[in-house]
Amino acid sequence: MNLLIIDDDIEASDLLRTFIEQNGHKVLQAYTAADGLKELASKKPDAVFLDIMLPDANGLDLLKQIKSRDKETPIIMVTGFKDADNVVRAFRQGAFDCLLKPYNYDYLMTDILGKITPKQR
Repeated sequence: MNLLIIDDDIEASDLLRTFIEQNGHKVLQAYTAADGLKELASKKPDAVFLDIMLPDANGLDLLKQIKSRDKETPIIMVTGFKDADNVVRAFRQGAFDCLLKPYNYDYLMTDILGKITPKQR
């Protein structure tokens, strides 16, 4: 699968990318909402890991924007804050799942990556 990570936390993003790549997937990274939207438009990933807190946008607002353009691509919200209100908002706005930092890699493999269907290319 081709996946996109949009997260300004470079260390966390690199950890996630490394794990996903070690499990046979391709990963693109963006550290701002603006760069993430460019990658999303040009590369058409199978899924997006989207941080709730970005330097140039609120991840929940970006989720809503992405879903208005593309209802099919699964968006997995990523956050370091255990904020139930944001998690509930994310699901109401169409998030596929929510992944908390530090990552639970077993959950990532079985409940997230294991349930995403690659797009036909």
